[in-house]
Order: sequence, then C-alpha cells, then structure tokens
Amino acid sequence: ASFRSKKMPATETKPFLKTGVTCVAFNANKSLIAICPNSSKVFIYETNGSLNSSKWEKEPKYTLEEHTETVVGMDWCPSTNLLVTCAHDRNAYVWKHVSEKKVVKAGNVSYEKEDKWEPDLVILRINRAATQVKWSPSGAKFAVTSGSKVVPICYYVEAHKWWTCNVIKKHKSTVLDVAWCPNSKFVVTGSTDYKCRIISAFKEELDSSDDDGFGAIFPDQHKFGEVLAEFDNAKAWVQSVAWSSSMYRIAFTGHGSTVHLVQLCADGPPAVTTIRASGLPYVSVEFLSNKAVVAAGYDQNPHLYSASDAHGAEPTWKFEGNVDKEVKKTQKKLGAFGGARAMFEAKSSRSEEKSVSNKKNTTHQNLICGIVPLENGQMITYGLDGILAHWNIEKQGFDSKNLLADS
Repeated sequence: ASFRSKKMPATETKPFLKTGVTCVAFNANKSLIAICPNSSKVFIYETNGSLNSSKWEKEPKYTLEEHTETVVGMDWCPSTNLLVTCAHDRNAYVWKHVSEKKVVKAGNVSYEKEDKWEPDLVILRINRAATQVKWSPSGAKFAVTSGSKVVPICYYVEAHKWWTCNVIKKHKSTVLDVAWCPNSKFVVTGSTDYKCRIISAFKEELDSSDDDGFGAIFPDQHKFGEVLAEFDNAKAWVQSVAWSSSMYRIAFTGHGSTVHLVQLCADGPPAVTTIRASGLPYVSVEFLSNKAVVAAGYDQNPHLYSASDAHGAEPTWKFEGNVDKEVKKTQKKLGAFGGARAMFEAKSSRSEEKSVSNKKNTTHQNLICGIVPLENGQMITYGLDGILAHWNIEKQGFDSKNLLADS
C-alpha cells in the first residue's frame, strides 16, 4: 500500500494537561510554548525543539500570574518577543522577558542576571470581558475583541511608557474573534451580531500609506474604524475568522455549522463561497496556505477545505475530508472471567445496568478550542481534553504538494 493510503493518528494522543487548554502561543523559534490551562494563569514550557507535546518539559519554566479571571486569548509576537494576554477580567497585559536587572549601590551601577517575565497593563477602555487578542504582523500594534461591542487597537506610546488604544465601535454585539491582514492595515472580525466585517485599523504614525493593491478594493482604507466590507452570510454567530497570506482571501465560520470563504476582488464585490458542514459548529478556522483552510470545533475533528487555485479571482472551494481519520481502536478480547469482571465494574462504578459511551474514535475527546498553523502543512490543535495534537496533512493522506502550492 502507498504511504497516502495509511491512516495516521496525530503524533500525540495523551493529554498534556489534566485540565482543558483554552489558548496557546509559540515563540518565534518554537523553543517555548505558552499555555493557559483554562484558568487565570499562563504556563510557559520548554519544547526541547519538538512539536510533539510528549517531548516537552512537564513542568513550566515560567508561570505568569497577573490576571484574576480565565485567560481566553494570547499571542506571541515573533519580531519583538512580546507576549500579550487577555482575560475575562477585562484586562490585557503585554509581557516582556527580563534577562538582567539594574542594581545601584553607593552610587555605583551594576547589572545582575535575571530570568522572568514582567507585565505591562494595557489601557483597553472596555467594561465587559475580553475574548481574543492578536498581534499585527508588523508587531507595532494588536487588536483585542470584547463583550463591549468594541475592538481596541492597542499600541505603545514611548513618551508616556504605556500601552494605550484607539477603539473601533462598529459592532452591535460581542466580538468573538479577530485576524489581521498581512499588511497590518485591516482587521477582520467575527461577532454575535451575525456579521463578519473588514475594518480599517490604519494608524498613520505606525503604518505605510503606500497603496499595496487595496486602493481599488477599499477606497477608504486609510480611515481608521471605517467598515470596508460586511458579510451576513453566516446567519448565526460568527465564531472565528482568518486572513490568508495572499491578502485577498479570508475565511469565517458560523455557529450554524457553516464555513465561508471570501475572495476580495478589485473589479467587483467580494465573492463568497458558503459550505455547510455535516457535523457540529466550528469555533476555530485557519489558513494552512492560500489553497488550504482547516476548521475545527465541537466535532472534535479538524476538517480540511481546499480551493481550485491559490490566486484566482473565482476559486472553487470544496471539502477535502477529516484530518483525523478516526481509526477504530481494537479492544482486547476478554475471557469469561474477564468479561464478567468488566461488566461488574461497569455496573458498580456507574450504578446502571447499561452504560452508553459517547466516546468517538478521534484523537480529541472534547471541544477543539483552537488551531495553531505551522509551516509545510503542519498544525497543532488543542482543546478542553487537555490534548495538544500535532498534525501533518501529508501524513494524514492529503495531497500536500497540491494543497500547499502557490498556484
């Protein structure tokens, strides 16, 4: 049999944490991973150069304790090494690694080695819980979504030595997710007002005013807070959003078990393709390439969608298949004594004659909370079962050469 015909499980199927994992973020070289264990704390682990969670250190190297409620979003900027977190306590913090501290003794200044993370509070101007946070690709600013119907675009003011924000106020309900255009000028948001929006987050002092091709698509691209495009195709809460590296494609998912793929066009309105999933709703969506989109959520299985081309104005999208092949696990045959004992244990532990199992033949056994896209068709999924599973779409039987091609 060929390699592609084999059904490969994820590289790791055992929970990394006993609690659920609500959000994760890698540093630039993937040597560290920050994990929130569904609490107000963030743990940073050493990965030992591996994407397989079974090879990571079991004890955290750092523990970040500043939030008072559950941390629901975080992002690690690869260019500045700054880690931003947000939580239900309505706060966001930018964490900076400190490797030395200044010591003044008798008028003499010296420096001592130190190894810790220090937080800077961000002025968010929200009165409801934060829901997500994402750095812009430039690393000069980040966006925070919230239950206050607003999206603060945050940046550092050197003169005052603090993080402040300008607020986007175009939503009518809670904003659940946000993603940046690769040019760092626009954000795409998903809200419980049933709409997905592309909004200008342009800051004159931080962003280039040169036209990078969007002038014909969005004439008001440099007006901060201007809604450049709006999509109501989901007809339900918009749970997650993503922006492709090509800059001209976005994806968003609706709570009605739909995924929507958008092609931005210079000579006409955006072209939207809607695909209805056969299973439960998605809560996370990401681009693996300009042609490959993966979505995951309540079905406990990542689903792969593909486009007919990488840059065409009218791509045809289709469902490629489940990333997790759901290989049925064979159970050991029990003898008469073993079978009777197993039946007795089931009755005594569950206090019932018949036990109905809802366990699926999937790696994840609970909600998949998020997806971390990696290079070369790889990704990590994490969820409320505490599992962080590493996937490679080629090893899962997909034509990665075609799906990752830039044509």
